[in-house]
Amino acid sequence: MKILKNLSIITTNEFNSKGFSKLSENGAKVYHFPMIKTESLEKKVNTKDYSCLIFTSKNGVRYFFQNNNIDSNIKAITIGYKTAEELKKYGIKADYICSRNYSNEMAIELKKNNVLKNEKSLLLQGELANNKLLKSLSKFTHVERLNIYKTIFIKKIETKLKELLEGNPFIIFTSASCFESFNNLYDSSKAKLISIGKTTTLYIESKGFKTTTTAKMQTYEGISQSIIDFFKKETYNELS
Repeated sequence: MKILKNLSIITTNEFNSKGFSKLSENGAKVYHFPMIKTESLEKKVNTKDYSCLIFTSKNGVRYFFQNNNIDSNIKAITIGYKTAEELKKYGIKADYICSRNYSNEMAIELKKNNVLKNEKSLLLQGELANNKLLKSLSKFTHVERLNIYKTIFIKKIETKLKELLEGNPFIIFTSASCFESFNNLYDSSKAKLISIGKTTTLYIESKGFKTTTTAKMQTYEGISQSIIDFFKKETYNELS
């Protein structure tokens, strides 16, 4: 039995991803309406000034390499395996991959394992990222931040998406900015909101809305599995 049979699920991340394929495989009708787009800030980096680069997203990797190369001797740290995989596309193997995708936990892990001891690091982020990670890292290591890309909200209202909202669909938000952009254009109360992680959930709640479920792992595959698990539980409760 396909647990998500004919369920309408909308993804809002920038690029359509195979990471949500489990949803379709389990019977869901998946629609993609990106709520944001990103662009390079075209920043040049003299990597000789640093001994370590810290990447917190695939976008950070992508936009860094649009304008820069890495010195072969420089250390590279990533937040999670997806970012490390993106780094591999440019022929670079991450020297350290943080096990969790939350920035506060990343700082704790790096401090505990002395990964940044005696390093001069450059933290590469998008301009909308808050300064929590920078502040946490600065307490125990030398680190500077560089915004490498910008996020642009989608301004156009999609007629098809408005029609889908009348059916009270499930909508996946993979960042706070995706939700903010959506909420600027559409009535969020007409959808069941699904979040990729705690940070996004807190932002959604700060705007007066509740999430149906929050993924345990901050990946597209992780959020897909959380949705499937949620409906398995709902089905079990109905049958009990």
